[in-house]
Amino acid sequence: MKNLFLSGDINVGKSTIIEKLIYESHISKDKIGGFYTKAYLENDKVMGFYIEPINFNSKIPTIQNRLIGYTPDGNSWVAVEKTFETFGVQILNYCLNSKFKLIIMDELGFFENKAYNFQKIIHKVLSSDKKVLGCIKPFSTSFMDSIRQRKDVIEVDITRSNRNDISRILAEKF
Repeated sequence: MKNLFLSGDINVGKSTIIEKLIYESHISKDKIGGFYTKAYLENDKVMGFYIEPINFNSKIPTIQNRLIGYTPDGNSWVAVEKTFETFGVQILNYCLNSKFKLIIMDELGFFENKAYNFQKIIHKVLSSDKKVLGCIKPFSTSFMDSIRQRKDVIEVDITRSNRNDISRILAEKF
């Protein structure tokens, strides 16, 4: 299996499983690139999300310039497509042109819906000779469905009942 995406509810353990799979893969840390999506907190409240690159060898913008989505009122979310189209594309191009063996994409969701250049580079990475390990939101958008419909992608639903054993099972196949 070359491209593996985990899906499931919030806080079910997808990112923890990714960390276990990275450890089990025995791929050295310097051969891993990509990005994590991190919560942007203000007064212990999630006010947005930003991209955190992995082994990125260029200048990293401030967190405010890496925001991919934010909530102006605590109820609704606003996507920041520009971040995907600039910094996100830059990260993935760097990954394609590196000696990385594994690309992490934690996580893909609805903020990318109108970031068309970012979507194209995601598909380019998936078509490359590099392994991809990521998380994908468990709902349907045209972008996420385009990933799920690829013959070289496997999606595994993570639940509270399978999360403890699934990393061992997946490590044997990945």
